[in-house]
Amino acid sequence: MKRSLFMSLVIAALAFALAMPLYAAGKAAPANDITFKTPAGMKATKPLVKFPHKKHAALKCADCHHKKAGANEYAKCDTKGCHDNAAVKTGKDSFYAAFHSNTPHSCVGCHKAKKATNPNAPTACNKCHA
Repeated sequence: MKRSLFMSLVIAALAFALAMPLYAAGKAAPANDITFKTPAGMKATKPLVKFPHKKHAALKCADCHHKKAGANEYAKCDTKGCHDNAAVKTGKDSFYAAFHSNTPHSCVGCHKAKKATNPNAPTACNKCHA
């Protein structure tokens, strides 16, 4: 009796441990390139960026994204209430700053940090806006 209870608990714990990564993953990341479009009210001054999401798959999702409030999935950059302000170039809600600030969570900030160890990390505008 004790042995069957022990085995049942071991199997339940193992099933739980194997299921956790599936729960934590949420939605699958896009496999294709993503074209970042400018939101309404913002005029593009450079070509739109075709972001190679698959090329960045080695990064943790949280390196670039943060989770939606009360959800177990990551927000897109232009999610309402996130970085959806097209009228300003600075600030937490700025669409422009989400990609161009010097913080480690933005494209420019991350690429500048990577440049220290990888001289080929793209930091010039025309490397992304091509």
